[in-house]
Amino acid sequence: MNNWKRFHIRQHWLGLWMLIGVMALFYSFADQERPTPQFVVVLDAGHGGKDPGNLGTGRLKKTEKDVTLDVVLKVGKMIQEKFPDVQVIYTRSGDTFPTLKERVSIANKNKADVFISVHCNANANASAYGSESFVMGLHKSEESLATAMRENASIFLEENKGADYDGFDPNNPDTYIALSLRENVFLEHSADLAKNVQDLFRARLGRKDRGVKQAGYYVISFTNMPSILIELGFLTNAQEEDYLQSTEGKNALSKSIFDAFVEYKKSRKGEGAKSGSVEQKDETVPVVENPTVPVVENTSPVKKEGSDVMDAMIKEDIESQVIWREGDKKGIWFKVQIYSSNKELKRNQPELKGLKKFDSYIYGGQFRYVVGNTQSFEEAKQNMKCMQQWGFTDAFIVAMQDGERMDLKEALKKKK
Repeated sequence: MNNWKRFHIRQHWLGLWMLIGVMALFYSFADQERPTPQFVVVLDAGHGGKDPGNLGTGRLKKTEKDVTLDVVLKVGKMIQEKFPDVQVIYTRSGDTFPTLKERVSIANKNKADVFISVHCNANANASAYGSESFVMGLHKSEESLATAMRENASIFLEENKGADYDGFDPNNPDTYIALSLRENVFLEHSADLAKNVQDLFRARLGRKDRGVKQAGYYVISFTNMPSILIELGFLTNAQEEDYLQSTEGKNALSKSIFDAFVEYKKSRKGEGAKSGSVEQKDETVPVVENPTVPVVENTSPVKKEGSDVMDAMIKEDIESQVIWREGDKKGIWFKVQIYSSNKELKRNQPELKGLKKFDSYIYGGQFRYVVGNTQSFEEAKQNMKCMQQWGFTDAFIVAMQDGERMDLKEALKKKK
């Protein structure tokens, strides 16, 4: 090989190594400029693909799956533009059909800091309207149960018809009772975020506020982070359907969800006020005037009442789990004594700690206040646990036979 060829070979390799060095330097700078995600939010557009969700009034081609996707993509775009350090992950970004289990898995595998699922409501009563937000828990009304059943029914559109959900049956009310026993340490944060959403829907957009509720939605019950499910409104109400399908309506709802997220993120990180924080009036997104939809007037400022809401929800959930069996006084019945007093107490007195339902009887010259009514000792133990969670730490089981107090040990012997 002559010197000229050696020279060209050296030049070739020198140029190649210089190129590699420049590229490495470029990517090094790029990595430094690209912030590492400090917060992960998973946005879930309900339904999708072969699952259209609720069809609304049937007047329009687009269904629930289309509205939820439009809103979720708008929220995600605003978050990405405002917060480069926040990673936005979608359970679906197009007309696809991720299973409920896959949606939960996406959130859990990515160790999300918050999960927001967006849906639209339906009701046989075409005049039903307004927005509501849900957190994990036991339904408190037949309406909440029906809504959860309808949304969870997407399971049956999956290829295996829900066979890999470990017995979770959306059509079986007992499933939801079992679901309510799951402990969720993120419930308070979930309630805070849901309250933010409802406050802004009501105060900024004039939406009817149907409140923050608990229900057994699969996607917010099995996620390992604060999770909420938003029902934007009723597509089965013609006027509300027009609003939810409109560009103006979707823009306004998306902006309110975004601002609710901003407020939530700020409270979680202990940050000071920022330009993205919630304000009562936002000039960039005007209030959508929709006179054909009934409006609840509310000029009060947005309040931060997440903790109060949480306390009420926890107590409501505990009290709903207390077992009261019907029957006459004959036989042996078990109750849980929570308090005794020399005088008769009224419902609103502090000794009863806000309990709504209880019984009383006189024994040993004192008024005895008891909760629950069952002929099963196991159910009585569950009632006692509920009362201890409520705050009656000294609660204990008492036995009654034919309406009269009897020794508990004797009662258990007779039961056997």
